[in-house]
Amino acid sequence: MNDLNLRVAALKLCAHPKRFAELRDSLVPLPNSWNAAPHGFVRQFAEARSSAEQVLVVKDIFYRDHDMEQDQEQEQEQHDVRHFLADLLLASPLKHAVRNQLTKLFSDNGLAKQDGTQRLHRHSKDLLLEALQQSLGSMATNLEGMASHDRTNDTIASANACLQNFPFGREALGRQVLLFAPLLPTALERYWTDISDPSLELSPTRRNELYLYVQNALRFLVSLLSEWSDRLHQGGGQQLLSSADVVARQVARHVDTPWDVRSIAGLLIGHLARFSGAFVEYLAECSRPRTGEQDLPVQTAALLVLRRSDYADHAPQALAILRMILTVGQREGSVSNLLVFLSKHLFIYSKSLAELRSFLPANHVLVYQQILAELQLFALQNISSATDSVRHMSSALLRQVLQHAQASGQEELFHVVYGQFEARSAALSASCLAMEQLVAVAGVSQCIQHCPSLFGVIFPRFLGCEDSVDALFKVMMVSAHKTQPLAEWQDLWFGQLLAATQVADKRRSVIEQLLTQAVQLEPQTLAHLLLLRGDARLPLSSKLAAILSVRQLSERRRHELLHDLRPELEQALLGLDDHARLLALRFVVETSRPSDPLTSAEVEAIGLYLRHNANNPSAHLRQLSYALLQKALRRIHLGLAAHQKRPTVEGQQMVSLLQRLSGQLWRNLFPTANYGRRWLSLHLLHACVDLSRKVQLDGELLLLLPPPKALTNLEHCLGDSYEQNKVLAAQLLESLQTRCRFQPHEMMELLLSLRPPDSATGAFQLQVYCRAKEVEYPLPNGDAMAATDYESRTHTALQWCLEQLRAGLALAQRDLAEAAKLNPMYGLLFASRHLMQQLNLPELAARREPAWRRYVEELVTICLAVSRVVLPVVSSASPEGHLPAATSDQETDQPVANVLSRRLGSEALQQVRTTPQMVLLCAWRSIKEVCLILGELVQRAPLEAEEEQQQHQKEEGHYLLSNVQLDEIGEHFLQLLAETKHRGAFEQAYVGFTMLCRRFWHSDAVRLNQLPGQWVGEAMAMVSGQEAMVMHRLCSTRRSAGMPFMLQALICTELKLGTHATLHRCMLQLLQVCEERRSKGPAGITARSHALNILRALFRCSELAELVTEFMARGIQCALDGLLLAEEWAERNCATLLLAALIVRVFGVERARLESGELHVRNRMTGRIFFTRYPQLFDYFHAALQRESEQMDDSMEGSMEGSKEGGKRRQAVQLEAMLLMLSRLYPSSLEGAESTLNLSEFVPFLIKICRSHDLMTRERAALVVANFVSQEQALAEIRRIVVELKALQLRFEKQKESLILDANLLHGQLLLLLHLHRLVRWSCPPLARMQLHTLAALAAPILQRDVCSFSALVDVMVALMEDAVDPGVVNLQLLDQIAAVYRLDHMVVYARCQQQGISMRFYQIFGLHLHRLHGICPGMVQHMVEDLAEPFWALDELKVELWLYILLQRWLDAAEKQPLVSTLDVEHFQFSADIRRYYATLSLEERQEIGQQLYESRAIRSTVLKMMDSKRHWSLQLTARLVALQPLLKEPGLQLDELVQRCSSARHSSHQEPGLVLGLKRLIGERGRLERQHWLPLLNYALRLVEPVQPVYLRHQAAQLCQLLVRSGLKDQIGLCTDNVDVELVGRFARLVLLLLLDEAEWVRHWAAQLVCSTEFRSEFGGQPEVKSRGDILPSAVTLEFLKTVVGSVEQQAGQPVFLLRLFQLIAEPFLATEVRDDSEQLQLQEDGDVEVFDKQEINLYCEPLLVLCELAAAFRAQFGDSEELMATINALALPSDLVSIQEHLMCAS
Repeated sequence: MNDLNLRVAALKLCAHPKRFAELRDSLVPLPNSWNAAPHGFVRQFAEARSSAEQVLVVKDIFYRDHDMEQDQEQEQEQHDVRHFLADLLLASPLKHAVRNQLTKLFSDNGLAKQDGTQRLHRHSKDLLLEALQQSLGSMATNLEGMASHDRTNDTIASANACLQNFPFGREALGRQVLLFAPLLPTALERYWTDISDPSLELSPTRRNELYLYVQNALRFLVSLLSEWSDRLHQGGGQQLLSSADVVARQVARHVDTPWDVRSIAGLLIGHLARFSGAFVEYLAECSRPRTGEQDLPVQTAALLVLRRSDYADHAPQALAILRMILTVGQREGSVSNLLVFLSKHLFIYSKSLAELRSFLPANHVLVYQQILAELQLFALQNISSATDSVRHMSSALLRQVLQHAQASGQEELFHVVYGQFEARSAALSASCLAMEQLVAVAGVSQCIQHCPSLFGVIFPRFLGCEDSVDALFKVMMVSAHKTQPLAEWQDLWFGQLLAATQVADKRRSVIEQLLTQAVQLEPQTLAHLLLLRGDARLPLSSKLAAILSVRQLSERRRHELLHDLRPELEQALLGLDDHARLLALRFVVETSRPSDPLTSAEVEAIGLYLRHNANNPSAHLRQLSYALLQKALRRIHLGLAAHQKRPTVEGQQMVSLLQRLSGQLWRNLFPTANYGRRWLSLHLLHACVDLSRKVQLDGELLLLLPPPKALTNLEHCLGDSYEQNKVLAAQLLESLQTRCRFQPHEMMELLLSLRPPDSATGAFQLQVYCRAKEVEYPLPNGDAMAATDYESRTHTALQWCLEQLRAGLALAQRDLAEAAKLNPMYGLLFASRHLMQQLNLPELAARREPAWRRYVEELVTICLAVSRVVLPVVSSASPEGHLPAATSDQETDQPVANVLSRRLGSEALQQVRTTPQMVLLCAWRSIKEVCLILGELVQRAPLEAEEEQQQHQKEEGHYLLSNVQLDEIGEHFLQLLAETKHRGAFEQAYVGFTMLCRRFWHSDAVRLNQLPGQWVGEAMAMVSGQEAMVMHRLCSTRRSAGMPFMLQALICTELKLGTHATLHRCMLQLLQVCEERRSKGPAGITARSHALNILRALFRCSELAELVTEFMARGIQCALDGLLLAEEWAERNCATLLLAALIVRVFGVERARLESGELHVRNRMTGRIFFTRYPQLFDYFHAALQRESEQMDDSMEGSMEGSKEGGKRRQAVQLEAMLLMLSRLYPSSLEGAESTLNLSEFVPFLIKICRSHDLMTRERAALVVANFVSQEQALAEIRRIVVELKALQLRFEKQKESLILDANLLHGQLLLLLHLHRLVRWSCPPLARMQLHTLAALAAPILQRDVCSFSALVDVMVALMEDAVDPGVVNLQLLDQIAAVYRLDHMVVYARCQQQGISMRFYQIFGLHLHRLHGICPGMVQHMVEDLAEPFWALDELKVELWLYILLQRWLDAAEKQPLVSTLDVEHFQFSADIRRYYATLSLEERQEIGQQLYESRAIRSTVLKMMDSKRHWSLQLTARLVALQPLLKEPGLQLDELVQRCSSARHSSHQEPGLVLGLKRLIGERGRLERQHWLPLLNYALRLVEPVQPVYLRHQAAQLCQLLVRSGLKDQIGLCTDNVDVELVGRFARLVLLLLLDEAEWVRHWAAQLVCSTEFRSEFGGQPEVKSRGDILPSAVTLEFLKTVVGSVEQQAGQPVFLLRLFQLIAEPFLATEVRDDSEQLQLQEDGDVEVFDKQEINLYCEPLLVLCELAAAFRAQFGDSEELMATINALALPSDLVSIQEHLMCAS
């Protein structure tokens, strides 16, 4: 944090920073005295239209030689120029460009730039000073009357600015200081009088402005006294300024005044004391003992005004003042703004102590040392403060003190820091921060010498675990490098880092950053040392991170490293750590010079990375990989470019390397490759093709051509679900395919398909067809169509699509329902748009070919016709259910038959019945394509209006769209946006309309440029209700449908012009409609609803960004007023949506909440920042909360008088929303430092609102109060509430039944106690015990009157008891009083809770904590088992949840001995927060004892078994927990046969699966080995769990079950490596492991990979097969080896083809099913005859079935290649031979 003295100028003027920035960019008005001036230069300045132009005018006026006939006139002219510029300078806003320029001109540099040869009357310093002096005098004279506060402040601020970097202004002000001196005290008195006058009832923001005005006046006075005190003495200023001292003392001692203002007032008091000659008395007064903090500003100012010479006489007084200040700071240490004030001023004071000792007499040296010691003590106490500014200032203060101590030889201060560090008397973070400052002053050697624990304890234990220790280590290491010998430094610091890498709990990333820092200090030495010594001690990722931080390795040395590290690099490239894999790839591809050639070893490493990482589903990892691989291609590019200039062997080798790389990328495009593999491969292939073109390889280019099978795969990519992949595949086909093989009828079938993905595929195929060099199949009727010279094939294809569109349109006009099924048109429209995007429309128009002009006309006409046909669907009241009827069945028979003959050969389509979904899909998709076609045409095509503008004649020009067509298109968009009700339709209409508006706004044609403005006016007229005749066109529901989008398009497209006029015009008019509420009745409600919806869209628009910030405060007010004043719910709903959008705009997009339920810190804001941005909202919230609190008082009075209506009023929805927004604010540590807009101003009103009749209002108000108050305020409020509750207790005892209880007030008080306690906890134990005592006494009478308040009371007691974890905080007497609450009649409690619908859970949670406080574990267990099992409680959910949680934690603690459960099991059951908090309060011994007793409890066992056998229908959640609870008991009563049978049956629900798996895991783990009959059903069950549709948790459980099966005698039971092998078991087990290795969840895959690589797994398969022994290897690298191992384990069955075929079928079955599903091209009909029109997303996005089948085929070929039947089966699959051969090669290589 920078020096807190620096404040934004905007805040000093009480202006919002953004508005202040706008003020600086706005035009500077003429000074009032020059408005009627006849001078030409004045008119020239007044005619400027921008601030930049004004700056140029000012420079021109200053330097211009005015042509005058006589020297006298010219001299007068120059005199007027100087005075005009001086007046203009002082009238300009601070920091404005004009003022900055004038400040530069009124300087020596500005005078030096005058051209003396052309000027007769030059400006001189004296003349300029005279002008400034006169202007300042005029300013001061104008203030002598009763000027307004704002005007006075503007004058003071402008004059004070002359003292800042303006020498001429400072000198001129010094000459006029006697004019300003008497004005300032008067201004101060007027300001302070208004602030102190309660009758004025100033608003909070106005009061805050006056405080800032006071601050400006005080600061100006201090500046005058500092600069010109002698001149003021001579002018009699002492009497004039005496009144200022009185005001300053009042300001400084006024506790409600901001600290910044008080500190300036204190400085003024000190300067006035020195000025008046009463400085000695002033110091004496300040050094008198004080008790309060009201004198703190005066005392701190006394230290700051001391001069060095003053210490000779007043050093003891300075020490006394300092001690009083520090005493107050220590006493009020929890007040953050006071600590900020003290730390800032003490740091400033410490700077004044430099070289002070030379001014001190010998008897005051000790005083100086004591001053330094006191300052050091304060710094050490606050150096680890939670407030950033206090922490930074304390650190700087400590360094300053240590520097003074070093200069004065005061070594004991250093020993204080050493002693604190060694004794651990302070927090570790504080000690480390203090040591950092000491290192900066004294050096490293002294610290090491005096603090042996640094390397003995701190660094070995905390390095890599604590941020403060890491920062200290870095500072000391860098500092030591400058002073220590290299060998010593290397052994000490680098050795410590190497040792830290071996500790498991260290944070690897932190250690790597420190290693990187160390290597950067000594790159050559440490890089080699890492390789020599670190190979066995240091992870490869740490080595690479350090080595990659330097770029000084030679090419030879890098190749040596690559060779030496090759095994480790391969391990890293195949490891599970993403960071290590990327580092390894980066090490391979990055070099110090990008032109270094790529070597064969590097290409192999890249190929290895691609083979096992290309299919990674992580988008982040994919992008990083692509960026690194691009660097490799860049090296190839540069190498080939050098080879082209000078052929070399290395260059020729580069070509072969590129061929190898591209070959691997081509093979990655097999049909079932996942999205990640296709995306990365297509992007890299595209880069390879571009690379070959750039270097013009000629003959070598043929080496990059894909193999024939690859082209087929590339064509298959055109059917990809992602359009980006389609685009890349189409571009590659256009570049590499010599002859297109697509058949026109197949493309047309796709374009006429119901499925939008099919139509997109057909469009891209048509693009490739049109761009191909040759085609095998011509288009039908291609010869009959008009030929064109430009893109003739594209024109033919477009005409072909147009012909089909006409047929579809004719059918739709007769029967839209049939057309939606047989020719939905949107595919043809998409293809037409897609082909038009490939054309250069200006070039096309320039050719003036009639065929193209005619086609565009026909396309526009048919688009408008299609829109008219489908518009009734998307504009109907319910588009989702609209199904138009056929006009005539007889008329549509023949066209339907024709369409069917063109569609599909199968008869499946005839069975499809038309559904509303199909009709809506046809309608909105057609609207979408029509809008995009028309929008893109207007955006890209030459227009007739613009041609007329350029040619100024009516002859035919180079245009494609005429004026008539533009009018039709514009009206079409307006109609769609006004009438459409389907969101998809009007969103796409918005996209097209945006293109049209952008073209019109930027058009040079006046007619077109004016259209958007006219549309804005018409739209605003419709919204505001001024055009009643067209009002019916707007949609009053669905958030005004397309109307907000229409205005958003018109506004956002204007921004590119650099003007915001339309935005401001619309916002002001919309806000006016919402604020004025002139119209009543339905018309007014509709108008306000539209305005609110449009405002919501504009506030949400990201393009407008900060442009709408200035309107947000008014928008919030409109939304809140709409909630309060809305006449109907429609308007209130619109206001609610607007408020929600504004909350997102202000506080950011909602992030995941914390575990405690609190908002994420990124979704909250300090009150200081919020009200600085939107200051007017403070007044609004203040007035609204005050109004609501007064209504609460009125309702209280009414209730006390017995009125039935006084205490009840309707729910204040506005108040709810306001509290919702306020709940996101929290106090700043600088609250009260510079502003009075403090959140604490709302607290009194919120406390009254806590008595609201509405429950949610009470809860939210209590929460906001707890957010707004400090800990001291919270304690005070708790004391007040406890006193009131105690008084209520006494009233209960006296009046008993006759007492009338205000339940709302009581409940609000209890909620306040609950939330305030969470802030203070047990920081004040006596107060907490008093709360428990008082609440316990009130429990019984409150239960009789209001059970809701009783539940809140018990919740408060539970919160207090939860935090009572320290022994002895609750004594026996108090515990007995608390127990009385639980001894109340439980039946009465139950009955009253039942009446109000309140769960009894809160009461039993109270009982749990009560028994915990007694500390008797048997009693706690008895309560859990017996009390919770009482039938009348109906708390089955609570008791089962509690038992399950405790037992899961017990098994989790014993996981090392019996690994039955893990943290995933605890997370899966989603236990409630009160259960988790209760368990957290138990001690370790209590947890163990309770867990063991519950584990052994027969009562729990019987209860669980009874509940499971009961015929009662439990909830699914309770059933799942019961099933999971049973296997956790000591005697679960489970039998393996029965459990296996349950798992095999399909009767149990999916919620029981976790419990069943737990039972299986326990029984299998206890048995150790399984019987043969259990294996098959268990494997089938595990296969069911591992299905992709199952939750990730169950799939992980399947992996654990698989591990248990491996440990249960896998080899013996299955018969591996023997003649008696059970093929069913082997096949299913192999399928299970394979599915786990290919699971979509990364951690499930990694678990399976570690299982396969484990020693026990490998030992079960006999011998030591060639499986990677590492446990951190990627699953994709394990799969092939696993298959090889499985197949090798049944080699004895080589002569049994039936066995081999069955084994292959069992393993390949799930992947073969996927292949069949992928190859199916027919529409899939559901049972009811519906058709799926969209692709269903694959459940497993990671698995690639075809690649798995190739790996499986390679494994079987390698082991059983002689089996003819098996080979025939594999060959029948028609697997890609290149993929199979690659897998066989990899298997042989392994």
